[in-house]
Amino acid sequence: MLLWAARTFAFHATKNALARFSPRAYGAIQRFTRDSGRGDGCGGEAAAKYFRAVMDDYRVIAEASGVGDVLEGKRVLELGPGDTRAIALLAKQAGARSWDGFDAFDIQSRDARYLETIYRPLVGEDARRLLDDCKMHASPDSLRGRGPFDLVLSRAVLEHVRDLDGLFRMLADVVTDDAVLIHKVDLRSHGVERHHALDFLRFGDAAWRAMSSHVDLPNRERVSHYLDLAERAGLRTIWAKTTHLIGRDDAERAARDLAPRFRSVPPEELRVLGLWLVQVGRQHRLASRPLEALGPAPHDRLSAY
Repeated sequence: MLLWAARTFAFHATKNALARFSPRAYGAIQRFTRDSGRGDGCGGEAAAKYFRAVMDDYRVIAEASGVGDVLEGKRVLELGPGDTRAIALLAKQAGARSWDGFDAFDIQSRDARYLETIYRPLVGEDARRLLDDCKMHASPDSLRGRGPFDLVLSRAVLEHVRDLDGLFRMLADVVTDDAVLIHKVDLRSHGVERHHALDFLRFGDAAWRAMSSHVDLPNRERVSHYLDLAERAGLRTIWAKTTHLIGRDDAERAARDLAPRFRSVPPEELRVLGLWLVQVGRQHRLASRPLEALGPAPHDRLSAY
């Protein structure tokens, strides 16, 4: 295990240093290797299928949480859109008034042919028209000039954010008083494991920062931190459900070998490796609804992605 940890640290620390000191080169490598975050071979029709499923999942979660239709006539902000603007196309096609994206890394593909093979199955010949006036932002000041937003969407993004409280303070400033925010959060290892799903929690905080501060490894915050995020920023969490769990006994056994700050995390929290979150502005009609106990997401209605 020590040899695995040393090799893992060396690999990710080198990658992180490149992203830190040469972010343009790192972004170019991501584009060249088509590091989309969707897995190998997910381009063209396969990618179009994925994005349709993503949008359908947002609709399922909106319905299950009670917030209802969240797209028609809405100003949409997507966090971390990645290498395409596919969700922008589907949101606009569904009647959204506008779409804006916010991302620290601009990795949108520059390959028109690659994008065309995804966009055409989604919206036919309408891509250029639908993307007209869709804007990307890398700074809060730029974003404030386009808001306020009625809907915020993110999928497998929040777990990569280093300053979650700062992000949510910014979001609270750019959304309407009755906004809806829907997030899918992946609390898994993102590949940094050998024998156990919690192996990535073995690294101390200093080592993890050296490995992850400027790349797409997770921030390692656990579920309780996400459940409190909205309230600290002046928003409300009204619905939260789990997507991935490990056994309680399994979590208890693993906890003994984790870094000091994770050893005291209750096993019931350690076993949660993913969740859906729905948050609202303070004036939303559901803002006063108490948060239910953390149960499973409606897996029978959600995609396998």
